[in-house]
Amino acid sequence: MEENNNNFKECHCEEHKAEHWVKFALLLLGLFLACYLAVYYVLDQMRHSYYIPSRMDNIDKILQEQDKLFNEMTTFPMHYNAMMNVKSPVETYKDDENDAYKVIVDLKPFNDNPDNINVDIKSNRVSISGEEEKSGKNSENVYAFSQSFVLPEKIKTNKVKKEKSGHKYIITLPIDD
Repeated sequence: MEENNNNFKECHCEEHKAEHWVKFALLLLGLFLACYLAVYYVLDQMRHSYYIPSRMDNIDKILQEQDKLFNEMTTFPMHYNAMMNVKSPVETYKDDENDAYKVIVDLKPFNDNPDNINVDIKSNRVSISGEEEKSGKNSENVYAFSQSFVLPEKIKTNKVKKEKSGHKYIITLPIDD
């Protein structure tokens, strides 16, 4: 047996010691990396297999879809820009010099015809409405409005003046003393 031991020679040179140390460090690094990847993979699989979205997430998604549907139903894509540019044809202000209220109606949408405007006055309530229908070859347009005012003072209904001036229909409502 001693003969076999004599055939195996041990080397103690610095060159071989460095190789052994590098091999050991690389083996240790590889083992650490393999363990890390194995643990990461197992934890990732557990996270995916046990993940159930919370009910609140589902409710939020349903509510967002519902809001989206309602928004789509309430907008008219073809006429949306036209609707945003519509203004009231009625302007109202108090004329302190004449102690009266003035209501000015733009007659352009109503074919410049004051007969298309209805005015109803009772005590301190004024209601104004108008309608104009226009028919074309392939279309029909209706322009209508209605507006009511409750004034702080009573109106002299027998002294109300209505006059047309250009494209304006001016209604003068004298205040009752």
